[in-house]
Amino acid sequence: MIGRAVLAVGLVLVGAVLSQPGLVLIGAVTLFVVLVMDIWSRYGLRDLDYERDLGPARAVWGDEVRIGLRVWNRKPLPLPRLVTDDYVDDGLAVVERPLLRSEIAGQGMLRNGWSLLWYERVVRHLHLRAERRGVFHFGPVRLEVTDLFGREVGREERELPATFTVLPRTVPVRSEQPSRAPLGTRRARSSLFVDPALFAGVRPQQPGDPVRQRHWRATARLGQPVSKRFEPANEQVVIIVLDAQTADGPHWLPVYDEERLEALGVAAASLARATLASGSACGLAAAFRTGGERWLSYLPPRADRQQLTRVGELLARMGPFVSASFEDLLGALPQRVPPGATLLTLSCRAPRTYLGALLRLRSSGFEVRHLAIGPTASATARVLRARRIPAAVAALEPDWRTAPSVTVNG
Repeated sequence: MIGRAVLAVGLVLVGAVLSQPGLVLIGAVTLFVVLVMDIWSRYGLRDLDYERDLGPARAVWGDEVRIGLRVWNRKPLPLPRLVTDDYVDDGLAVVERPLLRSEIAGQGMLRNGWSLLWYERVVRHLHLRAERRGVFHFGPVRLEVTDLFGREVGREERELPATFTVLPRTVPVRSEQPSRAPLGTRRARSSLFVDPALFAGVRPQQPGDPVRQRHWRATARLGQPVSKRFEPANEQVVIIVLDAQTADGPHWLPVYDEERLEALGVAAASLARATLASGSACGLAAAFRTGGERWLSYLPPRADRQQLTRVGELLARMGPFVSASFEDLLGALPQRVPPGATLLTLSCRAPRTYLGALLRLRSSGFEVRHLAIGPTASATARVLRARRIPAAVAALEPDWRTAPSVTVNG
């Protein structure tokens, strides 16, 4: 840059000494271009704000989410051309424009061009289409500034990390024989314990009632001590045990069926939704890694409103390869699940390798029920019923993308 400026000044001086207007003009134009490039290269990226607003951090498969991009030029120098490249994991689709290929494997670029006046702020709205289940990462963003002549004079990369989670879709679970559907049982009517969240009224105070159980307002109104009464705590606990391996053979082989994997995710999320809707507590166990060193992904059973979201987020992180065999997963469950829980196993494979593990769980006192899905589902259900393990067949027809429900047949 300095060399060009010295050359331009030299041309102006030589032209003036030799009385050559052409050299003076060329030197002046060159000096002007050098000064313009120097100004935009020094100040083009200064006082320039770029923000990305994803809105909701999660969406369900098939949804469209609006994303806001904001650029603010907070200086008196206009920007004839600004190009922003947002790096994002492959798998997300932008409705308004396709993602470009980037030099980083597994990531694409969302490119936008801007033209900003002094102190101008521009907001642009795009839409992300959740076409694929998973966890997608944004960032960094690369900013490139050009001068009045269209030459790139400044480039900068900023870290703008963000995460967008696409949960699997959920559909109703329908069964021809609801009493045989492997979704657990309903709330019981009596118990040795009560649920303090289920207030059922008041009763006369009895010896041994704790002071904090007394209903003071009702006591004052009735003129005699009364205690709070609660519903019995007998919610069924159901653990959905997911066999994430979609191909027969050793679990460590890098072979999988993407359609079966997505169908398992939709079925597991739909079963969790139906279980929670029935008033039961629901948990999830599967053998895949979610970013840490633990080989088992386990979500403890709960019955609150946020549990379905937790199940969906865990299923969103399910990759195509498992971290252990299904029989190893079943063998590790007695150390984690609460006593008396119902184990609802879900698999698309034949039971040849994990039948023994199911029988051992049943002999340990757990209630084991199996739900088979896929082309071998009917044969799998017959084999398990022959060994006195309740089994049913689940189907997503015509496919997991458009099925109106999960059909469960006993």
